Amino acid sequence: MDDETPSDPRPRSGAALPLARYAVVATRDLDLAREQIGRIFCPHGLVLADPAAAGRFEARHHSAGFGGLTINFVSYGARVEIDPGCLDRFFLLQIPLAGSALVRSGSHETFADGGRATLLSPALPTRMVWEAGCEKLIVLVPRGLLEEHVIRVLDRVPRPFDFDPAIDLRLPRGGAILSQARLLQHLAENRERPGTVPDAVERELASAFVTLLVGHMLERGGGGAAPAHAQRVSVAPAHVRRAEEYIRAHLDSALSLPHLAERAGSSMRSLQDGFRRFRDSTISDFILAQRLDRWRALILAADPEAKVGDLALGVGLNHLGRAAAAYRDRFGEAPSQTLRQRRR
Repeated sequence: MDDETPSDPRPRSGAALPLARYAVVATRDLDLAREQIGRIFCPHGLVLADPAAAGRFEARHHSAGFGGLTINFVSYGARVEIDPGCLDRFFLLQIPLAGSALVRSGSHETFADGGRATLLSPALPTRMVWEAGCEKLIVLVPRGLLEEHVIRVLDRVPRPFDFDPAIDLRLPRGGAILSQARLLQHLAENRERPGTVPDAVERELASAFVTLLVGHMLERGGGGAAPAHAQRVSVAPAHVRRAEEYIRAHLDSALSLPHLAERAGSSMRSLQDGFRRFRDSTISDFILAQRLDRWRALILAADPEAKVGDLALGVGLNHLGRAAAAYRDRFGEAPSQTLRQRRR
């Protein structure tokens, strides 16, 4: 590893940590850390493995949106036990930058350290023990985004759930994943200001990175054909996927059904039916969800003086009152609360 891997477990100052300009959590309060970090990832159990070491506990979470992914730095200072259960909505790549952790995902158990990372499945229960001084670079990949990449590679229904999560960072594929993750981190850290890199460039870089993760997942046992009673995945025909890709690339534009059908190469009725059947959603609800997710990513990556209303307009949310209510329904907090957490 590089010079960000310290030889002792004492926490570094916040300014010296990765993604420091995107700090969202910095607290010595265990309950507050559990609640605040759970907002960005998912609700989870978080307890001190050694209550006598409570004085060393200091939770830090830095988080930046990047091309549909979320790049994170997380550390706790003290030895902690973490129980998120099933992640459900996302895959989670965890790369130790310092220290080590024991990671259990389904029936798999991995000792993660400077030479070994983990890619966690959304469908398998996860439990972890982070040793004192463990620091991780964590990339959150939305489940639907990764599944779409799997479908493109296999051209059939995948079973991307039960695979060995261990990634040997010393092997070629693992080394490539590490290098690309650090590249995304570097680009996020060195933006002149959030949004200066064109969205299209970020999406292409993020897409290439997800393809690397898919290669690992298929290599480690996640590419079997789905059995009759397999858990439902976000599989959809090509015209639905084309519409989704167009929507994600044009969230700041007016998105009408006739135009989307034309871009997808299908009839309006076929497109509507495809979204209901394969996404369990109307097209308008899908567009709103994508805009809300992008809005949240922009808020998390925003400069302290940013205005949530301006960021909303940038993703096509023109009715701010309705947008704020929908945001609260989706994320359990107002957009202004997310920004306040970002400023701390």
